[in-house]
Amino acid sequence: MPKTELQQAGFLLRLRKQDTPTGVSQATLEKLMTATGLSKTEVAHLALKQMAERYLPFYAQDEGALSSAQIDAIRRESPATGTPEESFTERIF
Repeated sequence: MPKTELQQAGFLLRLRKQDTPTGVSQATLEKLMTATGLSKTEVAHLALKQMAERYLPFYAQDEGALSSAQIDAIRRESPATGTPEESFTERIF
């Protein structure tokens, strides 16, 4: 029997007997549902989405820091090339 889209990905969430640093109780979940007007599933999705925004990068990984040759090329092409070094108070690299 083929799995439907809803059946393909999921997990069981067991609530804690009491709130802990890494888990919540049924009472807390119910308070969140009342405060937000969201269902249990929507509360879980919202919490996971907020964690993803907090811990995962929003951009594609690049090749790392610029090389000295790349920095020199940027400085050569920059309109600020003729500006004296002491005029700069902050640097981006």
